[in-house]
Amino acid sequence: MADLPEVVAELAGGQARVLLVTGRRSLRASGVLDEVFEMLGRERVTLFDRVTPFPSPELVDGTVALCRETSPDVIVAVGGGSAIDLAKAVAALVSHDGTAREYAQGVKDLRRRGMPFVAVPTTSGSSSEVTSGSALWDMDAKEHMGLGSPLMFPDVAIVDPALAVTMPREVAAASGMDAFTSAFESYWSTEAQPLSDSLNLEVIRLFSRNLERSCNDGDRESRAACALAATMSGIAYSNSRPNVCHAVGSPLTLYWNVDHGQSVGLTLTTFLRSQAEAISHKLPALWDAMGVSDLEEAVHRLTAVMAGCGLETRLGPLGVDEDGFETLLEHTRWDRLASLPRPLDREAVSHLLRRLL
Repeated sequence: MADLPEVVAELAGGQARVLLVTGRRSLRASGVLDEVFEMLGRERVTLFDRVTPFPSPELVDGTVALCRETSPDVIVAVGGGSAIDLAKAVAALVSHDGTAREYAQGVKDLRRRGMPFVAVPTTSGSSSEVTSGSALWDMDAKEHMGLGSPLMFPDVAIVDPALAVTMPREVAAASGMDAFTSAFESYWSTEAQPLSDSLNLEVIRLFSRNLERSCNDGDRESRAACALAATMSGIAYSNSRPNVCHAVGSPLTLYWNVDHGQSVGLTLTTFLRSQAEAISHKLPALWDAMGVSDLEEAVHRLTAVMAGCGLETRLGPLGVDEDGFETLLEHTRWDRLASLPRPLDREAVSHLLRRLL
């Protein structure tokens, strides 16, 4: 993170005014917030530290208003995926009329680049520092929406493993599982390309070897490996998008308040089983990356990694029972299943998910 002042100066000038976006507690508690103030100059920084998990379109609108009121030259987000997603949306929308909801729902389209934006992740899994989208949530209306455009890529991403060392175990687990799962979905997708495959295989290799250690030991080496893997995952899935695990994960978050990484990782082994035969030509490389020899070993390894990180592998412990099963199916993002090599309809997904009850 030592490069932050130089990056800000290159983007917006040596005396640039900064809107600093972060969460409510972690950055302050770790002492990193004071470091950022010292680096950038406290008098040049407007702090917005009210980012919540699952940021809403209305929170984006309020932050856009603050941005216009304080007239910064550059936006810097230091935090997890929620902070980066929110700041990314603000940077894009400050140069446009209308609300975040209008753009997220396709009523209006982004037409120009927004403000200079620097993303500094403190977690290893959202990959938002290298992607062109922002996940927004209306938890009251049970609605998940995405604001995305090639115009929204951050200008600079600073990935410093030292910032990830302070992650609590549960954050390391959930965020890591998000990127780990995305790599599998991207790898089996019909959108996959040789370049995305190469990235995804390395992501899978790094997480297979380091995620449990990152969660349980928190040593710098494993945290650095997971930070690299998360960033590589975002580059890969920007070209070959996550699909079915994320499709089911959305209602798990909206209706059962399940953390995003837990919600998408829960179904990874189930859908790996369902898609494996359709990508048989790609399995030897996948097994090599995981350090296994076949599908059964792969499923066992993934289950062990999740359990070792303290993550659930079944729906029941998360509160999903027979009564809520139809809600889960009804609100699955069925549009995201279009890129599966082996198509799955509602009946097939229902059959697969019932095994997890």
